Amino acid sequence: MARFSCEYLDQNGQRKNSIEEAKSAQELIKDLTRRGLQPIKIKRVQTLEAILFKKRIRFSHEDLIYFTKELSDLLQAGVQMERALKIVADASDNEIVKKIVTSIRQAIQSGQNLSEALSEYPEIFSPLYINMVRVGEMGGVLPEVLKRLEEFLERSREIKKFIISSSIYPSVLLLVGMFSVFILVTYVVPKFGEIFEDLNQPMPLMTMMIVKFSTFLKNWWWIIAGIIFAIGVFLKWKLKTPEGRRIFDTYILKAPIAGSIVQFVEFGRMARTLGTLIESGIPILKGISLSKEVISNSRLKDSLDELYKGVRQGKSMSLLMRRDPVFPSLLVHLVAVGEETGDLGTMLLKVADDFDEKIQSRTKMLLSLIEPVTIVVMGLIIGGIILSMLMAIFGINEVQF
Repeated sequence: MARFSCEYLDQNGQRKNSIEEAKSAQELIKDLTRRGLQPIKIKRVQTLEAILFKKRIRFSHEDLIYFTKELSDLLQAGVQMERALKIVADASDNEIVKKIVTSIRQAIQSGQNLSEALSEYPEIFSPLYINMVRVGEMGGVLPEVLKRLEEFLERSREIKKFIISSSIYPSVLLLVGMFSVFILVTYVVPKFGEIFEDLNQPMPLMTMMIVKFSTFLKNWWWIIAGIIFAIGVFLKWKLKTPEGRRIFDTYILKAPIAGSIVQFVEFGRMARTLGTLIESGIPILKGISLSKEVISNSRLKDSLDELYKGVRQGKSMSLLMRRDPVFPSLLVHLVAVGEETGDLGTMLLKVADDFDEKIQSRTKMLLSLIEPVTIVVMGLIIGGIILSMLMAIFGINEVQF
């Protein structure tokens, strides 16, 4: 029997956690469902050997896209499941992919279906992924469902890559500026102060303040580093607590520009997930509970918990969203249209596409502000240090004259 860490919703819609034992993740999901519980996240409690193995080799997001795409293409071409998995394993250059896909193929040969085989790897295949595969198997549309999963994973990767690539230039600019200030303060300014001490000349107030700060930094840097480290450890610990995380998540949503970007990223993910699930035939209640898995902001997750409870009571999804100001108006209006036309899945996917465009435009706007602000701030700091040294040099010349 394996041990699993479980997160689920009880019969009252409350989020609960527990450690359960079962032969497989699939058996545990069935057991929880029989008990009237809604599984959200199931993760195998790993042995030390398994943990060390995972630290050496990981099944990346790129590997997951490769597996999904190749399997989808082969199944759509009419290749049998067992042979398709063998081709996917043989075609991969990654040893971990070969090992896992071969293990899945062996499970298929022993009589399991694909969703049951995938559920043996909850650290790789999320409940969202497994549930969609299960629906595809039940409806006889597994290749089409895998294609939707591929599109979902590809879109998520594109958004992540865009945000990372857009952040490179401002990050490099900031690092270069900070390095320049560090060199000036820890090397150039102390040398400059020694020259003035040798000349026994008074320094201008601005120069004296910078020299004293530089001396303090040079002599007591380890105290400053210790304080910064302690603050960092405290904040990291605080963010791991539900209360601290909720405070941070609430304030980040109120931040200018950045708050709206967080909203669009989170709700864009949620809308794409829920839309894909509904289009794949998964009931809306199960879709909402699975969609919460892709939300990382605790404030928004609380709103989805309330949405789940309301929909479970038979209330309109759009009306529930309208009562909570955290839901963007575009999402509320298009959900209402989807409910009226009976095409909620398509409307949610449209919302996700619109939010992706807004993420790009808002990110560009934020970066267009960060770049000049970084240049101006670093210019003022570096320019101020250089100006203070020039003032002192001019003072020496005046005294000598």
